[in-house]
Amino acid sequence: MRIVTYNFLRAGSLKRCGHWSRVIRRLSPDLVLAQECRPPEDSPGERFRHSRHDAFAWQSTGARGWGTGLFARSASLIPIAIPEYDGWVVGGEIQSSSWAPRRFIVFSIHGPAGELGYIRTMHHILDRLTRLRDRADLVLGGDFNIAVGYRKPGDPIKFLRGERDLLDRLTNEFDLVSCWQAAHPGRPLAQTLRWMGILARPTIATAFLCRVHGCRG
Repeated sequence: MRIVTYNFLRAGSLKRCGHWSRVIRRLSPDLVLAQECRPPEDSPGERFRHSRHDAFAWQSTGARGWGTGLFARSASLIPIAIPEYDGWVVGGEIQSSSWAPRRFIVFSIHGPAGELGYIRTMHHILDRLTRLRDRADLVLGGDFNIAVGYRKPGDPIKFLRGERDLLDRLTNEFDLVSCWQAAHPGRPLAQTLRWMGILARPTIATAFLCRVHGCRG
């Protein structure tokens, strides 16, 4: 299974468009967890259209004109609403006989600052997901707006205690691991594309997986 998480950056523009097409053409993902996006048919210059055999879900965050989306190839989706986070947390149970022998639940998450700040808001989102953790294999992916991998001592980027506590909770309570860090053991966290022009900034987007074998994130 191949999972892609991607923040489209304010849904793109006429000069910076075609995100859906490029991601799906170049990476051939089974799952796309997208943030700050629009549905393909509402995206400037976008030619990609999912087929009736694919699952697609999208919710607007409000007046911004963009929101959070999920695409699943050759599957259907039973939506699961997360109260208080419409447009920020989108997902549900994937229905596909070829994907996994167990039930499979996935969420595309764009972590808002809210009134509590990013870290406490992410804890609040996890509080809403605890009821799902033992019911199925679980994937949480997207732009959490915090570091979602452990930093080593001496890393030039400050690793907040709250970030470590959140990662510990994902590991110990949800039995999840960072896909990127599992695939690159011992390597420092990479920069995301948005921050490539800056010498060092935190990695903020990745996927987590739980008891899903053969997954590439």
